[in-house]
Amino acid sequence: MIDKHDNATEGIVHILVRCAAMVACLGAYGVAQAQPDFPSRPIRLVIGFAPGGPSDIIGRAIALKMPQVIGQPMIVDNRAGANGIVGAELVAKAPPDGYTVYFATTGVLLSPIIVPGMSFNLFRDFEPVTFAATVPMLLAVHPSLPVKNVKELVALAKARPGQLAYSSSGNASMGNLSMESFKLAAGINILHVPYKGAAQSVTDLVGGHVQTAILAVPPLLPQVKAGRVRALAVTTVKRSPALPDVPTMAEVGFPNAGSDNWLGALVPAKTPKDVIGKLHAAFVKALNAPETREYLTAQGADVIAAPPEQFVAFLQQEFAKWEKVIRATKIRAD
Repeated sequence: MIDKHDNATEGIVHILVRCAAMVACLGAYGVAQAQPDFPSRPIRLVIGFAPGGPSDIIGRAIALKMPQVIGQPMIVDNRAGANGIVGAELVAKAPPDGYTVYFATTGVLLSPIIVPGMSFNLFRDFEPVTFAATVPMLLAVHPSLPVKNVKELVALAKARPGQLAYSSSGNASMGNLSMESFKLAAGINILHVPYKGAAQSVTDLVGGHVQTAILAVPPLLPQVKAGRVRALAVTTVKRSPALPDVPTMAEVGFPNAGSDNWLGALVPAKTPKDVIGKLHAAFVKALNAPETREYLTAQGADVIAAPPEQFVAFLQQEFAKWEKVIRATKIRAD
């Protein structure tokens, strides 16, 4: 398990070995268990967060298209809790037959670092299917806060150390990681209030119970357009087409603060190779369908639809990057 390694470098090496083994095993699993009739019944897409968050919005858009591309319904099953761990544990223990898919995001990748003794390991207990999409993160504030831009937010936070609070969808969520990265870069102290999903986090930001947050664009976008929250900056390299007038964090002087949220499909380890291949092809077709791509783009998402090998390489980079932030900020489980 990743969490058994105290040394960060040793932990990363261990992860890279797992990643290489995972890719290699794609060709070995399932030869004797090939399922030429797959799928013959509905597929369950497990989402580790409550409805209304980015993984739920994007996952449901994919599921809606699946009957047309794979011939069976895809049923969305929201299993919220522990920053996606509850849903991931469910899928890790599911039969490796392709009928239970986990729609993963950052928290599950990094949970072994913040949850000692966790019962599953992403690199050991899952196989990658598709790197589905990335979603820009947005730094926003409640309109009552007397700031119009990031510079003013930093000045206010320095004037009121520990008096402002930010919401996130949980410890080690991309919102938590991005804000902690921003805090380190800006030298400010803002209190963290974690929730069990993005929807509740957005609700409390809109209600003024917290003053700021860095959350995914899809659930925040309607609130920005309605004037219920004020957008300050996106964490992407380029401006988001969904919010073209909002600057990037790099433009306002914080190029290393945060990154995109990401979403990808995983299945239990030892799922047959031919099943993974069919699932991957179906996800790609669903994501690239004009109506799906148009909808997701309008939500601020960037459709990737990449193969398992690219997904694994990305996960390696993400783990190495965010492990440093977690250790520097001492993020722990909820």
